[in-house]
Amino acid sequence: MEVLWLGILLLVGLLLRGAGVLGQKDTLAKMYPAQSPYNFVGIYPPGCDTNAAQQCEYNLLNCQLFSGPANDPVSACKCGRTYYGECLRLAGCSFAEEVGALTLHQIYTKTCVDFIVKYDCPDTLICAVNCASSTQIDKKTAKIIPFNNYGKYFLRVRICRKKLNDPRFAQYAMVQTGYCSDISDYQVCNRYIPPNTYTPLAIPFDTTYVDVDSCIPLSDGTYYCFGAGEFGPQRIFGNEVIWPTSYDVKKTNASICSTDSDCLGSVCNLSFQPHTCDPKSIKHIENSGRYYLSSPFSAIT
Repeated sequence: MEVLWLGILLLVGLLLRGAGVLGQKDTLAKMYPAQSPYNFVGIYPPGCDTNAAQQCEYNLLNCQLFSGPANDPVSACKCGRTYYGECLRLAGCSFAEEVGALTLHQIYTKTCVDFIVKYDCPDTLICAVNCASSTQIDKKTAKIIPFNNYGKYFLRVRICRKKLNDPRFAQYAMVQTGYCSDISDYQVCNRYIPPNTYTPLAIPFDTTYVDVDSCIPLSDGTYYCFGAGEFGPQRIFGNEVIWPTSYDVKKTNASICSTDSDCLGSVCNLSFQPHTCDPKSIKHIENSGRYYLSSPFSAIT
């Protein structure tokens, strides 16, 4: 009944706004023909397509109303998987605010975390940052690293997939790990991780290493990324077998939290002095949604 009334109110709100989404028949492929299937690659974030986000909200509501019993966890998680794992990612809106007339205008990633916790969804990666593909994360073709951005800068991930140092191999027959010297050599993920955000991140399975840049948004929609010094690029190595269990930005005064709202994707741990957000860990990836906000320092029971 709760979902039904919410559906009625939201439909009325959309009609009153004149959004016109009820008659929209465009598929995601038609909405993003130029970007598919690599809309996650680019120097800067593309920005949130608010019209597409509104259509995503309508699609979720429609799915929840007509795909199964009200508040049924299995049906809800199936709807959420498409909504968060595909539609909002393609719209570039995972870290944007809700646009619907009757929403609370929260960050979509926060609503995603609340969603998987409420329905105990088996796939917690629908709330993750996907730098391996445009939509759903496939654990068979991606490596997952929990990122804990305790810093005050946006994080840009540059992925180097070169396996051989081609000049040395050609000249000396020397087998040496490849490297990326110019930004064009990298697969640059345009899904930046905001400050004080705690989330799993997916990278391609065959990644040689990643460089993590600290960036500041500029007024023209571009970003300035530090090229050297304390906040210069940080390199993470791995292989097809093992990667670091997490990547943590160094804590500073900017890392102090007072409420859970200061910790996107996590909770504020008031037992720490000073108070800081709980980090994300492999444990949050390997277990279902109800454990997503549990302490990484305690055993799951």
